[in-house]
Amino acid sequence: MGKPGILVDLRETGPNPSTRELFKRFEKALNSSRIKRLWAFLSERIRGVNIGPFGVVFDRVVGESITLSELFDIFDDYAASEGAPFTVALDEVQEARGYKSLQAAIAHSYDYNSHVRFVLTGSQVGLLEDFLGERDASAYLFGRAINRVEVKRLSKERSLDFLNKGFHACGVKPPEELERVVEALDGIVGWLAHYGNYKIKGLNTNEIMRSAVMLELEEVKKLRGKYYQPILQALAQGGASWSYIYRFVSAAVDTSERQFNEALKQLVKYGYVEKSEEGYTIADPVLRLAITKNWEKIW
Repeated sequence: MGKPGILVDLRETGPNPSTRELFKRFEKALNSSRIKRLWAFLSERIRGVNIGPFGVVFDRVVGESITLSELFDIFDDYAASEGAPFTVALDEVQEARGYKSLQAAIAHSYDYNSHVRFVLTGSQVGLLEDFLGERDASAYLFGRAINRVEVKRLSKERSLDFLNKGFHACGVKPPEELERVVEALDGIVGWLAHYGNYKIKGLNTNEIMRSAVMLELEEVKKLRGKYYQPILQALAQGGASWSYIYRFVSAAVDTSERQFNEALKQLVKYGYVEKSEEGYTIADPVLRLAITKNWEKIW
């Protein structure tokens, strides 16, 4: 990250992770940072933090002897001693949206820790906004100033440039199939990077697309509710109006407008569906391929 900091991976924590789970995620992030001066700083100040052969080790008592707010206070003290700000990046932070103590700790740090900076990332924009409490006056983070950076789709030209530069930087000749790949991945930076990463490792395109589709199907399986799958199936072939989707879903399962609207609203919040003046579409091209099961025919 350039300046001192840690990247905490919050994927798969579940909406209500235990304190122990969160501290384990911070332990892993601290060890990945390789900031040995910080390791020593923590071990001197927190009961239950030791330095082992591979970095810091948080004993079970850590979650009881210190709160996240106090951990951030120590990060602030460390940053002050180093004369440089310290960045805490929380990846997929919406995954821990039910853990109010994390939100409270960030709010505390925002108010009292002048040397700590937070970068919060999330692929599900609606849930990330819920975590930030942008529309909830009772939320811990409500009213805090934020700088928003949205990663938009790349144009076809920029997608090709992104991949070509990536392959050249790795000393690999760009594959001839790039135009077809760019068309299929529709400018989604994450999927373009996924393709480039695995192509360099020697996988063929069919294997790469299969792995991407499997990742999306695993995410879809997490959706609980009988309306989500029919809604996605209604949108699998392209954009559709509210009335078309409602008729499609009503033919598949018993529903009411209220239940249907709530399910559709949640899919938009989760980032699976996009709403525009023209209607609704599946946001992710790989998810669209997964729902239609057409990816094998394309590749």
